[in-house]
Amino acid sequence: MDALTRQALVRALVAFLAVLVLGSAGLFAIDTLRSSGPTQAEASPSPSPSPGVALPETWLVWVPSGLPEGFGEQLTVVSAVGDVTVATADIAWMSSSTDDVGVPVDADADPYLIPIDVTGVEPAFTSFLPKPERTLVADLGPAQGILSESAAKLRGLGSGATMTFGDEDVEVTGTLPDELMGGYELLLMRPSAERIGVTRERYALFHVREGLAPDPERLAALFLPYVPPDFPYGNVEVRAPGQARYLRANDRGLPPVLLKQRFGEFRAIPDLQDPGPLQVDPAWVSERIASVDLPVIGAVTCHEQAIRALRRAMNALSTAAVTAIESVGDCYEAVADPDDPNGPLTARAFGAAIDLNPATNDEGDPPDQPRKLINAMAKAGFGWGGVDAFPQGALFRWNRAAAPAG
Repeated sequence: MDALTRQALVRALVAFLAVLVLGSAGLFAIDTLRSSGPTQAEASPSPSPSPGVALPETWLVWVPSGLPEGFGEQLTVVSAVGDVTVATADIAWMSSSTDDVGVPVDADADPYLIPIDVTGVEPAFTSFLPKPERTLVADLGPAQGILSESAAKLRGLGSGATMTFGDEDVEVTGTLPDELMGGYELLLMRPSAERIGVTRERYALFHVREGLAPDPERLAALFLPYVPPDFPYGNVEVRAPGQARYLRANDRGLPPVLLKQRFGEFRAIPDLQDPGPLQVDPAWVSERIASVDLPVIGAVTCHEQAIRALRRAMNALSTAAVTAIESVGDCYEAVADPDDPNGPLTARAFGAAIDLNPATNDEGDPPDQPRKLINAMAKAGFGWGGVDAFPQGALFRWNRAAAPAG
């Protein structure tokens, strides 16, 4: 039985159970579909918000390759769900920027462009923000946007700055804390986002009805029937308030802005006819990407900082005399793929993700990795893709925002 057939059978079963549940008083009486899945510690996507950021009781739902058409509207059929807002997200390519008095900050380096992680939101998005911050978003006009605090610091831009994407200029009207931006670098209203190429619906925010406290995995099971059986990577992830630091799609990996802070921002030439492959500025590659031989896994090509972390993990496995790795995949791959189940720009584009034992861990299949390997990689700073809703048992991606010691 192939993966697509298994997914279709699972959806059919879930749909049958959901109908029974929705027709009864015990809305959340169905058993979790992942009772044999990872522990809560393994499944947690990201740290809780910092104490200084007051988030409303907002829930998040996303599907790895983007939301199916009409998914947000269908969520309201579930009786526990109140209001819903759907957002787009993608990588937009910036050619240049200027500060509030027109002085160039990111100089045009044609044909190389800068990847910017952008989200497009609806007016209803404001109801999912704390009241003091709602006005900034509500007042956004055409071709106006808001930077996250991390993006503003990285760019050296603030209110009044201009960011240029092809023939479109975006005026920056202010900044918001990263947590309120979902970790995205730039927030626009959806029509403005569409004009710079950000069109795919990737996540939805919602409130649950007053007095209810549903289990996230049970909600995911109820949402699953609204994903077509043949939809790519058609699994559902739900986050309860406080469960994730960033309310964004693909929240198990670090947002691009944090990868940029860690590994350095690159410029590249995207292939607009075949989205995915990138021609990265050779100067960035020369400065940061290296090829070395490491214990256990042999020759790899990665970001120099990722190499140091991988060396620690492999030394630990070698010292423990653990034979845990039989095959090795790529570490650095210059791609920005809108169809990637991990998101349109991931740690792999920075040389900070690697496939270990890919020969025995096909995407979507139950993962098969030694626990000692998972633990050694986690200690070195790499999160494991085997606990994703769409499991990728071979994938280990950099998942630590702070600099590693040493």
